[in-house]
Amino acid sequence: MNYQQMMNENDADIPYLVSIFKLPEISCYISIDEQNYWKYVTTSENVHFFKVYENDVLVATAHLEVVDRVLYLDIMVVPEYQGKGIATTVLKDIQAGKLVTGFERMEVSIDESNVASIRLFEKMGFVYVSKEEELINYVYEVKEEA
Repeated sequence: MNYQQMMNENDADIPYLVSIFKLPEISCYISIDEQNYWKYVTTSENVHFFKVYENDVLVATAHLEVVDRVLYLDIMVVPEYQGKGIATTVLKDIQAGKLVTGFERMEVSIDESNVASIRLFEKMGFVYVSKEEELINYVYEVKEEA
């Protein structure tokens, strides 16, 4: 995977990404405020938005936000590339500190109907901690190297 951090709120890929985020199979799990989102992810110091490429094709995104040494994340895989291990690879790279550093734990909230994401995060060592309405919360504690 090739990762490119979005640094400009006028990035050329934004129209394509907006069209993907508007797809029903994506928008039911992740919604963005088109008016403010791109500025937020490109100008906030603790927020990192990565475009994920495989063979020069944009196949996914990763929104990472570090607050008080906790990494909050969202991974979106373009629908035609889902089920091919892309999210697993991205998550492994995030866990390994290849995209951002300075976090001790990772937290994610997943819609209870998003079975594929629940399976992914459980497979990758995330542990269930709570449920709030339709969202299931998981935590991953970063293990320190000996």
